[in-house]
Amino acid sequence: MSGRKRRMPRRVWLALGVLTVWGAWTYVFPPTPRLAPLTRLEMQAGPTVVLVPHPDDEALATGGLIQQLQDRGIPTTVILATAGDGFKEAAELRFRRVNLPPGQMVAFGRERLQESRTALQTLGLPPDKLIFLGFPDKGLDRLWKDCWSALQPCTSISTGATRVPYSEAYQPGAPYAGDELVKELTDLLRQLKPALVVYPHPNEAHVDHWGLSNFTQAALEQLRRTDPNWIPPAEWLYLVHRGDWPAPKGYRPYGGLLPPESLAGGMTIWRQEPLTPDEVDTKYKAVRAYATQVAMLRRYMESFVRTNELFGSIDRAYVVQPGQAIHSPGVHPGTSSPPWRESPWTQVITDPRADTMAREMERGADLLSVWAATDGTRLFLAAELAAKPARPSEARFNLRGFKSASGWSGLTSVTVLPDGSHRTDNWPAQLGREGVQSDAQGTWLRMSVPLDILGSPETMMINAETRANTIPIDRSAWRPISLDGR
Repeated sequence: MSGRKRRMPRRVWLALGVLTVWGAWTYVFPPTPRLAPLTRLEMQAGPTVVLVPHPDDEALATGGLIQQLQDRGIPTTVILATAGDGFKEAAELRFRRVNLPPGQMVAFGRERLQESRTALQTLGLPPDKLIFLGFPDKGLDRLWKDCWSALQPCTSISTGATRVPYSEAYQPGAPYAGDELVKELTDLLRQLKPALVVYPHPNEAHVDHWGLSNFTQAALEQLRRTDPNWIPPAEWLYLVHRGDWPAPKGYRPYGGLLPPESLAGGMTIWRQEPLTPDEVDTKYKAVRAYATQVAMLRRYMESFVRTNELFGSIDRAYVVQPGQAIHSPGVHPGTSSPPWRESPWTQVITDPRADTMAREMERGADLLSVWAATDGTRLFLAAELAAKPARPSEARFNLRGFKSASGWSGLTSVTVLPDGSHRTDNWPAQLGREGVQSDAQGTWLRMSVPLDILGSPETMMINAETRANTIPIDRSAWRPISLDGR
């Protein structure tokens, strides 16, 4: 047998060469995801208001949109809820010391505010189109849940303030209270009369994004109910914080964004706004203007510099009595209707399935959907879980009602246990507990309450959350539901 080595065929070398070149090219220039399922947004012609929790969210989520609005001559205003003065790690890196005193955290907030002004100017928005509110960073969720009244304001975890400490704010000295934030948002939206309002998605993971979404929905609903001249605007929802999204991380200006899989196919209709290469480049420059944040989160922030921006929309929910004509959209894929006879049930919230490890481990506490019904005198709410719940799992229904004559009520809650029993939480004594009922059947937990106990609201904002051994497992979006067909 000859010792002569066999030579690799030329076509194999050619194939390997092509694969090598292709691999190198796709590493440097990753392929753009196929975006065919996402239709393009229809740009609104009237004034636009963009609401953001922190300095940098305006560029990350809407940097391209802001440029396009300016190019079309559409009046645009950015409302900034906090100064981002609770990001202690970034502040410590900036000032090169730890345990910063409250005054230095306020100074850090002012620096972040200036970064927003610089970035917005890069995007073409004049400085006077930024309105700063100055509410507590990492505290908007507490304003929504725990500090509703100005008589019991929240305390900032970073500055120690209970009132807005910034002289440049819209209302300096305003109390850190939920009803104050709703009031300011309502006043500003009434003045600005937007045709489009852009704000965080209600399934945002960050407490401030989640909180600002709730407050914006509350302000819009209040205007709808109380201002006869109010024309409800279009509402676009953006996403910044949601698990490992966007993926992959890093600067990929030739790639596109797709919605996270957990929020695709639910109650959100996603659309995209394509960006030109010049708009992508300008957005990148605006993102780099947030020096205090780039120093900590450069790779994450650059992940939003893509060839498109994503915005979602959610249809208005109506819960009506039998025989009324208005109904919300039907059952979403992967869900079933409640087993009880109240009719018509309306699916008002869809929640992602098993979107964290904890929810996968506690399937009996993994929320799938929330449904509502009314017979005109009672409100019924039902939560669908991924598996039949067992102790120590429990589901809490949180309620906040609105009535034109009296405004928003305080937060009330009913917690339903796997055996069908319940307890009332955050329940003012003057409301009374008589008539609150609950039940459990298979993977479903249900509660009901007389509407007159709740003050006969016209709109009810609701959400559901689950716990196991007192540990939070899952939490749905908050959503307003109309109880009178309006």
